[in-house]
Amino acid sequence: MPHALIVEDDPNSLSGLSAILTADGFSVDTATTLAEARSALTRFIPDVVLIDLNLPDGSGLDLLPSLPSQPPDGALPVIVMTGNATVESTIEGLRHGIWDYLLKPVNIPRLRSLLARIPRPYELTEEVQALRTTLRDLGHFGEMLGRSAAMQHVYDLIEHTAPTEAAVLICGEPGTGKKMAARTIHELSRRRKGPFVTFDCSAARDGSGRSMESILFGHERNAYAGAENREPGLLEQAGGGTLFLDQIDSLPAPQQEALLRTLDSQTFMRVGGSNRIMTDFRLIAASRTPMREAVANGALREDLFQRLSASSIMIPALRERDDDIALIAEQFVDELNRENHIAGITSGSPKRISPAFLRECLTADWQGNVRELRERVRRAYHASGETIETLRVDEQGGIGGRGLNGSSVQVTVGTALADVEDMLIRATLEAVGGTRHRAATLLGISPKTLYNKLQRMKLESN
Repeated sequence: MPHALIVEDDPNSLSGLSAILTADGFSVDTATTLAEARSALTRFIPDVVLIDLNLPDGSGLDLLPSLPSQPPDGALPVIVMTGNATVESTIEGLRHGIWDYLLKPVNIPRLRSLLARIPRPYELTEEVQALRTTLRDLGHFGEMLGRSAAMQHVYDLIEHTAPTEAAVLICGEPGTGKKMAARTIHELSRRRKGPFVTFDCSAARDGSGRSMESILFGHERNAYAGAENREPGLLEQAGGGTLFLDQIDSLPAPQQEALLRTLDSQTFMRVGGSNRIMTDFRLIAASRTPMREAVANGALREDLFQRLSASSIMIPALRERDDDIALIAEQFVDELNRENHIAGITSGSPKRISPAFLRECLTADWQGNVRELRERVRRAYHASGETIETLRVDEQGGIGGRGLNGSSVQVTVGTALADVEDMLIRATLEAVGGTRHRAATLLGISPKTLYNKLQRMKLESN
C-alpha cells in the first residue's frame, strides 16, 4: 500500500485530506508543523507528500531539503497546497522540485487525478532501471537517439523533469527533435497513459477555420457564427495527459495571457461559456527562437517565459553531436530496410552502408539538423543499389532526376494547382515506366497516397 504524509495545520483540512487519501488506497501519516514533519520523515519514506505552503513554523518549501533524494522510484512527488498562489510562489516551488500545487479549497477530482498517478511502491524495479541505463549507453532513450555527451545531458534533464507535473520549455534549432523530446517526457511521466496532444502555434487556424482562442479553449454552441455544436479545445483534449505547443512564441499575445491565467488558476472557460472548467493537463512548449530574444522582440510575454523557464531543456544542433551522426544515419537505413521488407519491395539482402557514405555524413554541415539527415539518407537509399555509396545523389542526377532522361513538365502561370499536380504525377509515372512505388518515392509521397491520387484522377476523367 502506498504511504502519504500530509502536513497541514488546519484540522478540518487535515481530516478531509486524510479521508480522501485513505479512500484512495493510501496509508496516511499527518503533521501540523515542519518540526513534526521532519520527525515523521525519520521513521518512514512516504510515496507522496501533501504540504501546506504556510505553516506555523515556516514555509512548506522549507521541508524539501529534508525529503529523501533517492526514494524507490527515483523522484518523490510533493504536492503543495496554497490559498493564494502567485506566479512568483509557483515558479519558486517548481524550481525547488515540487511535483504540482493545488489551490485551496482543494478541488477533490483534481487531487484524485494526481493521486492516481502516484506510483505504487517499487513500481520501477531495479531491473527496469538497469535496462534503461544499458539502452542509454547504446544511444537509445525512448524515441530519441544519440550517445554523445550533449545528448546524455539532455537525457539527464528529461529523467529529472519527466516525473514532475511542471511545465517544460524545450528550445532548439529547426529539425533537432523538439517534438520527439516532448513525447519522451510524456512517455516517462505519470501521464503516459493519457493523450499526447500537439499543436503548432505558427498556424493561425486549424483546418476547421476556428479561431486560436477556440482552438485552445474550445467553444460553446452558438458562441459565434457557424459554431453549431460545442467543441472541445486543446486543453480539454489533453485532459489527463500532455499538451505540446510548438513555436509558443508565435501564439498571439491575448492567448499567451489567457494560457498563463489558466496555468495559474488551473481553470479556463470555453469561448461563449460562463462556467469555469478545471484543467488536468501538463504543458510542454517549444521554440526554435532563443527565448530571451523572443521576449526582447515582444514575441513572448516575459511572465509566460518566467513560468515556462522553471524547467527548460536545450536540444543541441546535430553539428554539436559528431558522435551521433553515423549512429543516426545507420538507424535510418535500418528503418528503411525494415519498411521495404514489410512492404515486400525487396526480397534479397538489406542494403548496406559504405565507409565513403559515412564519411560524407560526418563532414556534412547539417543546417537542417536531424530532419535534413533523415531526408538525405532516404533519398540516397532509394537512389542506390545494394550498397549506399554517397549522399550526393542530387549532384549525380539522383533522386530528383535519376533515370528520368531529363524529363520535365512545363507549367503556364495561372494553371490550377490541382492540374499541376496531375500533370506532374502523369509525367513521373511515364518517366519511370509506370512503376508506382518508384514514382511515389520521386514525388516524396507514400505509395498509398499516390494510389489515392490516381483513383481521384481516374474518377475526374470519367
